[in-house]
Amino acid sequence: MNVYADLIASDVKNGTSINKDYVTSLKEASIEVLIVKSLNGNLSVIYPSEYYLEYGSPMHLAIDEIVQTMVVDDKFSLSGEQVFVSGAPTFYTARRILQFSGDEYVIMFSSMHSVKDTVTVLRNQLFLVAIIVTVVSLFISFVIAERISRPIDDMSKVAERWAKGDDTVLFEGSSYLEMDDLASALNKAKIEVNKTGKLQRDLLANVTHDLKTPLTMIKAYAEMIKDISGENKEKRDKHTQIIIDEADRLTFLVNDILNLSKLQSQAEKFDKTAFNLSKLIETVIYRFDNVMNEKGYKLYKEIEKDVFVEGDEKKIEEVIYNLIGNAINYTGEDKTVKVFLTVDGKKVKLEILDSGKGIDKENIQTIWEKYYRYSETHKRTVKGTGLGLSIVKAILDAHNLEYGVLSKVGVGSNFYVVFNKLTDKEQELLNG
Repeated sequence: MNVYADLIASDVKNGTSINKDYVTSLKEASIEVLIVKSLNGNLSVIYPSEYYLEYGSPMHLAIDEIVQTMVVDDKFSLSGEQVFVSGAPTFYTARRILQFSGDEYVIMFSSMHSVKDTVTVLRNQLFLVAIIVTVVSLFISFVIAERISRPIDDMSKVAERWAKGDDTVLFEGSSYLEMDDLASALNKAKIEVNKTGKLQRDLLANVTHDLKTPLTMIKAYAEMIKDISGENKEKRDKHTQIIIDEADRLTFLVNDILNLSKLQSQAEKFDKTAFNLSKLIETVIYRFDNVMNEKGYKLYKEIEKDVFVEGDEKKIEEVIYNLIGNAINYTGEDKTVKVFLTVDGKKVKLEILDSGKGIDKENIQTIWEKYYRYSETHKRTVKGTGLGLSIVKAILDAHNLEYGVLSKVGVGSNFYVVFNKLTDKEQELLNG
């Protein structure tokens, strides 16, 4: 308003016609323009010519008050004045123009009715928009929640079936990547749980069988001693030895089960030091001399001298003993076992090879499981409980060592363990 008031006042002062564009723009904004003249206290309207300013009317009184204020206070502009006309507020802007025949004033006014109407319309529109947005938001939220919760609800139902023993269930995802990942993870977990359950059943069956057999033998031969061979020293000694052997077998089995349980539960602490792996291997090989000589087995070895590594020496000795014993039990008709210890830079590789039937790819990972036997028909030369490779795996995992088996059916198997070679300085630091 102020800008247009200045422009119109300038046109009037210069004697030019009022720019109609100004008036049109102001009318579009609901602003009215009057040019009044004050002469000897009387007010008259110059523009627009058809406008009649009734004496004593609210508009006359308001404009007269503005004019008097500008004359008395010698103000050339009055912006933002509020004068209540007919009970409704009106905003005025005035400009005073000095003329020879009296003062003229450019008066602009805008009733608050139009503003209030606009505010009312906007308020109603905003209220309507808010209702629409709320309804649409609730609908969209419901649809999204339904789409997200439906696959979760389906998975819950599948999980309930699985919990009741249905192992055929399959978790299915949805169009959401996260739900697909969850379904995939649950399916993998189901496979692993099923595998664990099978292993537990197999373990129970094997332990029951291995415990039952020696107990049956002990009971049977004890009864034979009592009823038959009690007076015959030779038979009695033979039967007694069988009882002793079966008792030893029970002891081995119980000890291996306890040992494996401790390893897998990480209840057993490892005493890691620097030790001579070469000498340790030679010591373990020497323990098999009687078996080799009596049964006609041959052991070929190539062992690098004085190779030091880090680990729990007693546990690594158990690993080597189990691997060599396993190779003797499963080697082929040539009865040959090979042991190699080679050094390649910082890496030390222990390899134990047999010439047995080998292991197919499907069973290559299964051999580390409890009680797994690749061939049930072989004859065990070295006494064992079926837990040897499980114990080996647990020990090597605890040492964070690389290990595995390379095997070819009909050729044989190569079990290997990779150590880190220690320098002289590292040996001193480890052993204090």
